[in-house]
Amino acid sequence: NEEEESAEHAERLLDEAENLFLRSHSSNPNERLSNIVYNQVIDAWSRRSLPMKEAGVIAGTRAENVLRRMMYNFRITGNEHMRPDVISYTGVMKAYINSPAGGEKALELLDEMNDEYMNGNGGAKPDTKAISVAIDACIKSGLSTEAEKLFSGIDDSEKSIVMFNTILTGYKNEGRCNEAESVLRRMITLSDEGYANCSPNTLSYYLCIVALSKGKDEERATRGRILFNESIQRYRGGDISCEPSTDLFNAFAQVISHSDVPCRENEVLTLLEEMESNGCTPTLESFNILIHTCSRAEANDTRNALQIAASAYNALDAAGLTADSVTYMSMIRAILNLMNDSEGKVEALTALFKKCCEGGFLNQHMINILAQDTSADEFQSITGMSWSERSDALHIDSLPFEWSQHSTSQRKN
Repeated sequence: NEEEESAEHAERLLDEAENLFLRSHSSNPNERLSNIVYNQVIDAWSRRSLPMKEAGVIAGTRAENVLRRMMYNFRITGNEHMRPDVISYTGVMKAYINSPAGGEKALELLDEMNDEYMNGNGGAKPDTKAISVAIDACIKSGLSTEAEKLFSGIDDSEKSIVMFNTILTGYKNEGRCNEAESVLRRMITLSDEGYANCSPNTLSYYLCIVALSKGKDEERATRGRILFNESIQRYRGGDISCEPSTDLFNAFAQVISHSDVPCRENEVLTLLEEMESNGCTPTLESFNILIHTCSRAEANDTRNALQIAASAYNALDAAGLTADSVTYMSMIRAILNLMNDSEGKVEALTALFKKCCEGGFLNQHMINILAQDTSADEFQSITGMSWSERSDALHIDSLPFEWSQHSTSQRKN
């Protein structure tokens, strides 16, 4: 709200400035309008571009309106100092960056900048910063191919870690692990050639590893281990920009969890232990990944996996963490998939269901899974609710709100 009020206030001041100075022919530059004041208003709107679609659209539209207003006033006055420049256009791109069509808008504005430059407006020539903002906008709009084209047009000497990581973000979002690793190798090559600004950091490795977890490569666990170890080795070799992070460990744990590696629950457990020895603190996500991995254990390793899952769940309090919907869903799956004792299974699920409801983390998916994988009597014993095969489903909205008030799954009411 403060940013919006600031932008509105800046635009009102622009109105007053135009009333006073728009038609001025004074030789005193302090008495003539220039693009500086318009750029300040555009910048105010760009700061209003929050990571919400509606806010991005509004901010972008308002910023572009100021740009068009500046362009119109330049044409009617002939005041060259009022002509839009690269700062003007870059500001509008930044204002649109969080809107759904931010990438398309950025490309349109880049084309307009080039047209302006070709028509004699030297100040509108796109610079590296403008192209970098356009790349970011394209990535956030899912236009990775267009972002790649823009990036490839930048001279290596002007590329930076921020640009590279922006491109890697696009590949990460799309699970394009081969392209992500290719970019990482290019970063290392450029760094070795003396382009220090291109040297990969922890985020670079994290993005590559997440791309692997989203991809379908059968060797993703092996490739993830190579990237993970490489990042750690760079840090131990003196590259502080590759300092290990909890996110890096979690990303690699996710790769292992999604793979077909035998005894993967043991590997994830070892990785969590390595986190602490590397100065990183396991988060709830770390424990959730471990429990989820256990729930997918091989048939010949169910006992060990169940023990690991139970230990991880019971360790949350001591770690200062609170189980969430993901934790309870993973534990439910672990008990259903790994326990053979029917009575013990019902007893464990009953206690877990009660704890889940008390915490407000129940969701529809849990109800569906329990209904699907337990008998009618077991379901009633676990939940206290009746279930019949003839009913469509017991909907979360019919249950007390307190049971699901903190759930990651939204209720209808």
